[in-house]
Amino acid sequence: MAEPSSSLLWTIVLLVSAAPIATTYANAYIAAPREVITFIDAVEGSIEENENYDCDLAKVPRLEDKVRLSRLLREIQKQGDDLREDLNQLVIEEGGTTLRVSARIFWAGHRKQLEERVRRLDMLRMRFLVVFMGVVTTTASEHAAKVAAARTAPRHPVRAIPPPPPPPPPPPPAPATPRTPVGRLQTQAMGHSEKTAHTHRSGWFGVVQELERSPILRQRHASIEAAMRSPEQMTPIGSPLSAMRPAKGTSIPENLEL
Repeated sequence: MAEPSSSLLWTIVLLVSAAPIATTYANAYIAAPREVITFIDAVEGSIEENENYDCDLAKVPRLEDKVRLSRLLREIQKQGDDLREDLNQLVIEEGGTTLRVSARIFWAGHRKQLEERVRRLDMLRMRFLVVFMGVVTTTASEHAAKVAAARTAPRHPVRAIPPPPPPPPPPPPAPATPRTPVGRLQTQAMGHSEKTAHTHRSGWFGVVQELERSPILRQRHASIEAAMRSPEQMTPIGSPLSAMRPAKGTSIPENLEL
């Protein structure tokens, strides 16, 4: 019996090895129209989600978080644009769903590349959502803390009482004025009263002396003494008072004139 030739053996080996590859490409060729629609829907969904991310990004209050989310959003948009360009190169018309013949035959290789881009796009979306949820949680906790502080805080905040002003400097000491002792004051008061009484007394004594010196009083005293020595009949004419009348030609002292 003749042995099989080496070329036949190599043909059999190649057919056995190529059978799985041919099966894979055949299945990809059959599923290509359906799968390309799935990738196109993924690109359109990415565009809609990017618009929603823009609206969510506008609600972020902190600038640092907004910058970080904006960077992630730009990466998501760039990855979606790359996926859109790859699909446009595989279809006949831009934006259509009909694949070219070469693209459909080698769809198994193109599909692997498109799946890798979709996987990276999903990872970026997940990262964006994780960061955004962290920002929302932090903002909500801060807002809750502020609300709790506002509820616990008194309605009328206690105003800080300013410190009292410093006391004014003490006035300079007044110059010491010499005070007169009490005993001296009493002595001066007593001397004043004595001087006053002495003045009044000396004034009366002067009046009395003037009266004693006046000749009219001397005559009156003399007539009274004479009347007392020789009592006579008391008549209006010869009464002792008549003797007290000044004689004619006698002047009245100036001190006794009214």
